[in-house]
Amino acid sequence: MKTRIYLDHNATSLMRPFVIEAITKAMENCGNASSIHIDGQSSRKLVEGARKALALSMGVTSSEIVFTSGATEAAQLALESAKSMGFDAAFIGAAEHPAVLAYAMQLFENVVIIPLDLAGNIDFEWLDLKLSAAQASNSRAFVAIQAANNEIGTINPLNKISGIVKNYGAALMVDAVQAFAKMPAHDYAGYADWLIISAHKVGGPLGVGALLMAPGIEGARNRPGGGQEKGFRSGTLNVPAIVGFGKVAPFAGEVGEFTSLTACLRDDFESALLSHWPDAVIFGQATKRLTNTSCFAIPNWSAEHLVIALDLEGVSVSSGAACSSGAVKSSAVLKALRAPEQLARCAVRVSFGWNNCKADVDAAINAMLKADARRKQVAA
Repeated sequence: MKTRIYLDHNATSLMRPFVIEAITKAMENCGNASSIHIDGQSSRKLVEGARKALALSMGVTSSEIVFTSGATEAAQLALESAKSMGFDAAFIGAAEHPAVLAYAMQLFENVVIIPLDLAGNIDFEWLDLKLSAAQASNSRAFVAIQAANNEIGTINPLNKISGIVKNYGAALMVDAVQAFAKMPAHDYAGYADWLIISAHKVGGPLGVGALLMAPGIEGARNRPGGGQEKGFRSGTLNVPAIVGFGKVAPFAGEVGEFTSLTACLRDDFESALLSHWPDAVIFGQATKRLTNTSCFAIPNWSAEHLVIALDLEGVSVSSGAACSSGAVKSSAVLKALRAPEQLARCAVRVSFGWNNCKADVDAAINAMLKADARRKQVAA
């Protein structure tokens, strides 16, 4: 059987073997972590061990961490928290994930979209001007920004953004899902009032995330149920998944091996791409990006056709965010970058992970060459 090449780690990554082993062992515990008997407390000990590991890697205290069912729920809790604390003006980055933007539109009457510059970064001058106006009108503003974009990999300089936000007494919510264990934690964890992370982009399990709330930030506590996680969210804790989260937590503080590996793979891929298709466009190339991410477009080769062609060759890539992959359409992120519509519809994302190697780059390029030859033969 032909071995497939998986290059879609920004959607989800393959679980690391030691994570699978830890989850399997945790599944032998039958206790509910909320129960007071010895079986329940055994599960509780596993949860708190994972929480402690995550806190240590992120440079926070365990009390700041709320485990959730994933990043979407964590984002919703953060937005509900902002609303419950009286923030009434939501400034949302134009490249934000739909989980943030769509729910903000539901919760807040005053939602302002922060534009991007042509490199893919937040427009700092615009943000400064608008937050100044919000302060003058006595609005309580909060800003929601990604640490790193899931589609093109651009990294927002949170130190600069945080300085602007704090200067006007506003609050900052950071979606660090793609940054977790791909960037040093101190580059994003120390700036946010609300920080959103999840495990499955770096070899952890699906279905578990976390919301980190800085001291002084209050959770909404408005969801009825069993009152788990200090009342911030209800629902029986997924102990095995939380254990798996704890196992990948140390990578948040030790990203050197990951970044050096993936930077070489990405650079090799882009070099080969441009040598074979000189007219290819690499989005976000002019600014700092995640080392594992390459979003590119080859003019007149639609993303839908290229993704399917590579899939048939045994290579998995993405035409954009996985949450939107059921309906191939031009990316909202590329629209925010003012990329021409025709070019945006050709955009494909390759994202490398912990288990990729140079042979995977070669296989992907060879698969593209085969697909391109067939495409040109059909067009002739």
